[in-house]
Amino acid sequence: MRFFLLLLTFILVGCKTIEVTAPITRLIPPPALNTRLSSLTIPIQINLSPYLKEVEKTLPMSFSGQDQRCEGISFSYRFFRQPIVFSFQKDVLNYSVDGKFDLKLNYCPTCHYLFDKTGTCIIPRVYASCGIDEPMRRVKVAYRTKIDLAPTFKFNATTQLDKFEIIDPCKITFLNYDVTTEVKKQVQGELIKLENDIDKQIESIDIRSSIKEAWTELQEPIPIENYGFLYLQPSTISLGRLAFTTGKVDVDLNLGISPMVVTEKHPFNKTAFPDMQAFKKTNGLDMTIDINASYDSLSAIINHALKDKEIEFKRKKIIIKNVIINGALDSVLVIAVSFEGAKKGTLFLVGKPKLDNVQQRVSIIDVGFEVETKSVLLKTAKWMFNDKIVNEIQKAATYDFHPLLENVKADVSKQLNTSLTDDVKMVGQIDAIYINSLHLSNSHLVIRTNIVGDLKLKIN
Repeated sequence: MRFFLLLLTFILVGCKTIEVTAPITRLIPPPALNTRLSSLTIPIQINLSPYLKEVEKTLPMSFSGQDQRCEGISFSYRFFRQPIVFSFQKDVLNYSVDGKFDLKLNYCPTCHYLFDKTGTCIIPRVYASCGIDEPMRRVKVAYRTKIDLAPTFKFNATTQLDKFEIIDPCKITFLNYDVTTEVKKQVQGELIKLENDIDKQIESIDIRSSIKEAWTELQEPIPIENYGFLYLQPSTISLGRLAFTTGKVDVDLNLGISPMVVTEKHPFNKTAFPDMQAFKKTNGLDMTIDINASYDSLSAIINHALKDKEIEFKRKKIIIKNVIINGALDSVLVIAVSFEGAKKGTLFLVGKPKLDNVQQRVSIIDVGFEVETKSVLLKTAKWMFNDKIVNEIQKAATYDFHPLLENVKADVSKQLNTSLTDDVKMVGQIDAIYINSLHLSNSHLVIRTNIVGDLKLKIN
């Protein structure tokens, strides 16, 4: 009888549940994100076509002039131009114009001024014409305008007449007189007068309002699906040199930004549109963003590998039923392991997350029993106090974040392609995301990443 009582006692003691008090989680908060000013260079493309159409409308389609004398040759002319053809070369705007003119002239060899102070021709005048009742005489005109941006974000323009060529000279045969030189002098004078008008029209093109509007919109939060809101927080602005292409002008805009991602919108003060600073080009979009990976999702990965796994300890066996990352204890994770078998209960382990920068993987290393768990095991189940369960946790706790990073890349790229205003469109592409560091919170592993890509603005 005594033997059976001893055997029952042994069985009951052997199957006793291991009860361990869960550790109180606490953490050191991660450092503030983006405390330093970052630099973002955004290529801007401005569609000049609508502005150049306005320049075209303001320039006269025709003008006329004359030089009337009593004695010698007098003439009058009319000049008509065709639509302007614009072309572009680096920071120079070129435009050419086909034109035509006609000419009336008369000749008086001698005048007297006895009865008329303006003079009277002694013999009848000889009249001739050029381009009248026949095809008008053709000319080619070309201007070139040097354009740059003032610190006020407005165009500075300097226009010069680059070419004035009369294709069909007016040679009046019976007088044996070529008036081409004189006509060219007169018409060219009128064309040169247009240089100031062209400069005024180009300088009146208002891109400052569009850039200012873009500045205001870039301060608004950009929603990133599933992750919260991206705040660029621009504080400085500068523009590079202009480069002209067909119908457009390209210029690099550089912003000083302090980007951050938050889960919810927060109040912020918009920065007033600043004066232009000296331009310093940087490599496109390069910023930091935090990604929150919940402990529940990480626990699911470990559970997939370890649930119902049997582990033998000195002829005894336990079965892992559940593994949960319970929270953070300063710089380490707290892992709760529920089990059944020779013993039943829950153990608490601690492990440190480690980043493999090359593989962009995160693993949990230095796994060990938490202090209270270690004490309980020494009293109730020394046979469990070895490396088997620790090794199994470490092998299972390796996370490949490539799928998550690819999703973030796609989500951010999607949100960077949007219209800021009716006239300003943002076009972006994320090329790569790299994990820089890891930080712990009570509910998430905070993955601090670096995002590299391109961001452009198009202004119509």
